[in-house]
Amino acid sequence: MSDVHRIQWPDYFHPKNAQIHVQNDIIIPAECGKIWQCIVRAPCWPHWPHRRTAIQIIRGNSQELQKGTVFNWITKTKQFNCTVVEYTPFERIAWRGKTGDVDMYHAWLLSPCSKGCRVLTESTQRGGMTWLTKRFVSKQVNAYHQHWLETLNKQLN
Repeated sequence: MSDVHRIQWPDYFHPKNAQIHVQNDIIIPAECGKIWQCIVRAPCWPHWPHRRTAIQIIRGNSQELQKGTVFNWITKTKQFNCTVVEYTPFERIAWRGKTGDVDMYHAWLLSPCSKGCRVLTESTQRGGMTWLTKRFVSKQVNAYHQHWLETLNKQLN
């Protein structure tokens, strides 16, 4: 796989250095540009049944994530203070975040394919109690991201 189709991990957040690493992907029969718009418009992220999530943009464009945007991402169990650190329009976006002593990195990669667009999302966490909670949290984050991708697919089709 060429570098263009891989997450560009900062060394600190690279999966080899993290206690938690999850990877999910899906092929969505839609143009990558439409999917991109759903991802960068964080205030419009879906409201999933049984999956509480909220976004509050602290600094930057109040409608769309861009490089340097700072936002609070509230999930069912955690609140992360995040900063968008990578941004290549219609191709890749990534943010790093922190909650307590836990550091996280969440990256998205969009690649056109014959059936539409391959959407890859990967996340790592390290620090805090992740060494102890990694089995449980990995499963939880994996399910959360898979649900996110499936909901994104339903929104577009």
